[in-house]
Amino acid sequence: MSPMIQEFAASGWLAAVILGMLLMMAVAEIWHEKQLIRNTHDRYWWVLQATNMYLFEYFVDGDEMMLSEQCAKLLGLPNHMYQFSWIMERTKDKKMRRGLRCIQQVIHADPDSVTQIEFTRTNGEHAVYRVQNHAFRSNQGHLISIVGLLADVTEEVSAEKALRSRAELDGLTGVYNSGTIRYLVETGLRDHPEGKGAFVMLDIDHFKGINDTYGHQTGDKVLRHLVKALQEVTRSSDLLGRLGGDEFCIYLPEIPDEAFLDGFCIRLNKAARHMLTPDRVGCQGTISVGGVMVHPNEDFPSVYSRVDQALYESKSRGRDTHSILP
Repeated sequence: MSPMIQEFAASGWLAAVILGMLLMMAVAEIWHEKQLIRNTHDRYWWVLQATNMYLFEYFVDGDEMMLSEQCAKLLGLPNHMYQFSWIMERTKDKKMRRGLRCIQQVIHADPDSVTQIEFTRTNGEHAVYRVQNHAFRSNQGHLISIVGLLADVTEEVSAEKALRSRAELDGLTGVYNSGTIRYLVETGLRDHPEGKGAFVMLDIDHFKGINDTYGHQTGDKVLRHLVKALQEVTRSSDLLGRLGGDEFCIYLPEIPDEAFLDGFCIRLNKAARHMLTPDRVGCQGTISVGGVMVHPNEDFPSVYSRVDQALYESKSRGRDTHSILP
């Protein structure tokens, strides 16, 4: 073999060795990067599993949906769905439709805003989730995918509602307390300036005597049973509150005329006599009722002053009755 050929062969082998080494380095680098990605991915999913968050990603061009394990289990859906829009439109499976509607709500929520949705879990439990989405785009602005994130805030919302209820409701009777009912009535008067509503105030006849004779436990029982009677008469749109002691008020946001108010007050007296009986509360009880129609553009102090006069009128007439003043 000539020296030229030998030199060429040697250089060829050298090039091959160098190329092989470069290839091995490239493979090793790729493997290392994949390992880093895998490790990052594993850590990422571990974080998701360790929290109450649920994640999905919708790839727009491929109409493809991918869900984390927790999210798929929560929504009753497979982890990976191709032709998501087609499935969304045509599936008849009730559980899947419920989960798909939840995803659709998250996707169509205001981008990067945090909102809440209510959802029934696959086990039938009612839950509340804080949701957020984010759109990922290419450098040219093309929409690539939408990522949705759900966080279970059911316990947080329940605790907040309980706290708000304690702040808004009367602890003994469960109706609105004095501050809340006043605020709600003031709001109702502003929302209905035309004055088509009515305001009623009532109290228990000789309530101090009931407490003195039968004790405060009986007095508390009378108050709770009176509320039951009032709730049977009032409509779902009416606002019932305890102003303090044995004094209650009812705001009727819209009624046809004074005749309706008169009949309503009659029913209040009748319901109280029926509920406050010796076999139910340990004594016989009655109430005095005053009612007024709300005047156009009237504020709370004015309507309160007039209904207070109406209640006084009932007491002066012997109690266990009602009075309607203009």
